[in-house]
Amino acid sequence: MQTVTVHRIRLVFGVTSVVALVLLLVGTATGRDGLAWVYLPYTEAITNATHIHAFSLDRFDPTCPQCACSSTQPQEAL
Repeated sequence: MQTVTVHRIRLVFGVTSVVALVLLLVGTATGRDGLAWVYLPYTEAITNATHIHAFSLDRFDPTCPQCACSSTQPQEAL
């Protein structure tokens, strides 16, 4: 006889709950309105934030010629 562990029961219950929640949020008008109510204020806040500026990630690229020269060559004396 095969026994069912508590872990397996919790796993099945969790997956079933997530699927049901996603179907309710996406499949109903109330769910979609709720998602929009949560999502839109955050995107508007990020868009209007003054402290968030564009930041180039190229400065962390070791193959970038503009960035590599400052880390591999000694700095000139002032």
